[in-house]
Amino acid sequence: MSRCKVSFIIPVYNFEDYIVICVESIIHQSYSDIEIIIVDDGSTDRTADICDKLANEDSRIRVLHKRNNGVSYARNKGLEVAKGDYVVFVDADDYIAPDFTDYMLGLVRANNSDFGLSLNCFCNKTDSQVAQDNVAVLEPNDAVALLLSPRVTVGSWNKIFRRDFLNDNNIRFSTDLFYGEGLHFIVRAANASNNIVVGQRKVYFYRRNNFESATSKFNIENSHNGWKALSLIENYLGTPSRNVRLMLEWHKTQFRMGTVIRILECKRKSEYREHFLECLRYVRRNTWRSLFVGEVSLYKKMLLLGCCVCPRVMAYLDLLRRRRIANASV
Repeated sequence: MSRCKVSFIIPVYNFEDYIVICVESIIHQSYSDIEIIIVDDGSTDRTADICDKLANEDSRIRVLHKRNNGVSYARNKGLEVAKGDYVVFVDADDYIAPDFTDYMLGLVRANNSDFGLSLNCFCNKTDSQVAQDNVAVLEPNDAVALLLSPRVTVGSWNKIFRRDFLNDNNIRFSTDLFYGEGLHFIVRAANASNNIVVGQRKVYFYRRNNFESATSKFNIENSHNGWKALSLIENYLGTPSRNVRLMLEWHKTQFRMGTVIRILECKRKSEYREHFLECLRYVRRNTWRSLFVGEVSLYKKMLLLGCCVCPRVMAYLDLLRRRRIANASV
């Protein structure tokens, strides 16, 4: 296959401790025909200076400095100036394997796909590579159901998109969203694509060590905005297939459960009592549907049931779980 350029877009805000590792992992790709677009979203620490220094050391790096408008604006700004045939989004606190570009580009080009992703990534220090890479090519309806399912970690990262496809279909990140914007973006992309190729190989390192303690501030706006994202997806999909509808309902119930758990962990129930009760009622009303969905594991079904019966116990167990994940994170 002929050579083509891949644009990496990194939105960054106050990530002075991580941005060098992230950018250097892209610089040292085995596939060299790349450009790196760092969008500094008004950082107030040393991030801007670090990014400029990196750009001075490698001509493939461009840094855009802008006032703080949020991650959706930042990613869209990167898309505006990108010149690659394909586009990849990387979160500034993550990093990628040396063969990321070769692997992801190989997936989409071999299958003539507008959109490609890997189901797996390195999350823990002890993670090993998958034994076998089973590649599947999905129709849009099946891809949307997959993206809404428990099998995929929400986000625009660990994916690759054909840039002309995004431009031709005017697919951008919603600037009304600052939570759930990634899911909204990838669902729109999947729904508009000719096909989606799905691989298994781990080529992305996803950090999960930004643990917040139970005493940290709970941001109720994240909950409202995330629910808005799910509502926009539901309206966009119109009358979906049964499988997509089931996965969307599961996702909404899981999201409401997460809000219940976080409010309890942060000891803000009295302050957000009305919203807490609204979310808990939703979980209790809709959990039974998820119990009969094959794509939802027994473990996740038990979490929903536990939240219905005793949310305080589940909040405590979730706190322990997140501490364990943070300690084991890459």
